Amino acid sequence: MAASRLVIASPAVLALALVGWAWWGQPLADAEAPSVAQAASQASTLPAPTRPAWAPPEVRPAVRQAPTTAAPAADTGLASLLTAPEASLRATLQAALAARAQGGRLYARALARRCAALAGLPPPAAPPDANDPRHQRALARQAGLATGCSQFANAEWLSLVNIAADEPTADDPLLTLLEGGASDATLLDTVMARPDPLLLDELGPRLLLRRIGGEPVLYFDGRRFDDEASRATALAAVRLLPCHFGLACDERDPEVWLACLRGDGCQASRAEQEPSDAPALAARLAQALRARELHRFLPAPPS
Repeated sequence: MAASRLVIASPAVLALALVGWAWWGQPLADAEAPSVAQAASQASTLPAPTRPAWAPPEVRPAVRQAPTTAAPAADTGLASLLTAPEASLRATLQAALAARAQGGRLYARALARRCAALAGLPPPAAPPDANDPRHQRALARQAGLATGCSQFANAEWLSLVNIAADEPTADDPLLTLLEGGASDATLLDTVMARPDPLLLDELGPRLLLRRIGGEPVLYFDGRRFDDEASRATALAAVRLLPCHFGLACDERDPEVWLACLRGDGCQASRAEQEPSDAPALAARLAQALRARELHRFLPAPPS
């Protein structure tokens, strides 16, 4: 297997790769992939479930203000794949890969990474609370995802989690944007034209990271988030931002139910996991993206 841009180094994942899961069904390359709509029609009926460091690109000297008309999100239907039943993971991944021209390879990677997260889940520190319905729902999702992940051979699963160095990405617009080294202004322009929820989730703090005075700084609306408290609020806000554009951030979100199983608290949503001042900032970020107000994200160039 070619060298990968992202390597999952968890001991649990490495052990899983050595042992391998049982083969199930046809290879993804040969199977007839369901459409995104077909996969989405199987949506779960269960009640509502750190990124690598980067070197921020230099800010372009000219600050442009995009038109303030609302930017309609391109509804590709891909976001619905993230809430499809965990036990149907193979069919869901086939649907994502079949929509590569719309960004489906990025979605397939996100779905496959759920198996990595499941494999790295530590044993519970204490017996589960049988009277906690949120914990019980999290256990049900864990069992469903285990079924879905068991439908893959280990090499097949790992090839989806990682983007091989020789794997082409130009045919997936979301991967191209993430890995193409676009300038701040270009990246923001593209995100405003299509505020894809998974893309926003993948970008995370990069959406606010600017280089000011030679140092990387989180920045928005004329404010630098320098101190520990404000930086925590900004990081929490960008984690909540995709929720405004269709990402399921309730109990269906693996970041929510896996936290419950890790013993980090069984919350109803990402918003409950974050500081109380984060949702307001997330709403302002969402408004600026929808209005295509580029100037709010880019500091003025030095005079």
